[in-house]
Amino acid sequence: DRLASQRERRLAEQRDYIAQHAPRSVDLLKKMGQHDPDWLEAVRDHHRTDAGNLASRSPGQRIARLIQRADIFTARLAPRASRRPDAATAAMQACYFDEHRQIDAAGAALIKAVGVYSPGTLVRMANNETGVVVRRGANTSTPRVAVLVNRDGFATGEHVVRDTSLREFRIIAGVPPHECKVKINLSRLLALTSGPASSRAW
Repeated sequence: DRLASQRERRLAEQRDYIAQHAPRSVDLLKKMGQHDPDWLEAVRDHHRTDAGNLASRSPGQRIARLIQRADIFTARLAPRASRRPDAATAAMQACYFDEHRQIDAAGAALIKAVGVYSPGTLVRMANNETGVVVRRGANTSTPRVAVLVNRDGFATGEHVVRDTSLREFRIIAGVPPHECKVKINLSRLLALTSGPASSRAW
């Protein structure tokens, strides 16, 4: 939280503290009674894992790579005092490609699990509505989206859920959080994350 609200560059002692984060976490896990070698290996190495094939790695190293890719994704989405968060699509792209701009197996697995547009992603649809992804759809790129802003640019009172596999509601762009001025009522949106959606309602 302190780093997120800090505008100036990280201090040397902060960088050192971050560098020790992984081994310190292993020590904490051991003190709490966690001695699974795969988990401890994954936590220890999640900052220093490299690109490459997952199949030839130990289970701990596979998990480490998954953690690293998830770390990159969530860091890109997190707002900081020094920068705006990325759009979710840009964050996904950052974890999908590895250090050599090749498709990363762990990043691809993460996107397959959470979808190209993960819950909470702001998107613009073909009918010019802006909404927030509330759950997976028929595939990873066609989620269900609750409308926040109508086609005329006004905030909606009721969050109609759209099925983006339909042509008129297809997603045409991700929307950076700072571009959506609507205050989101999380409790109302949580009620839309399960059950049938009336996707064609106007």
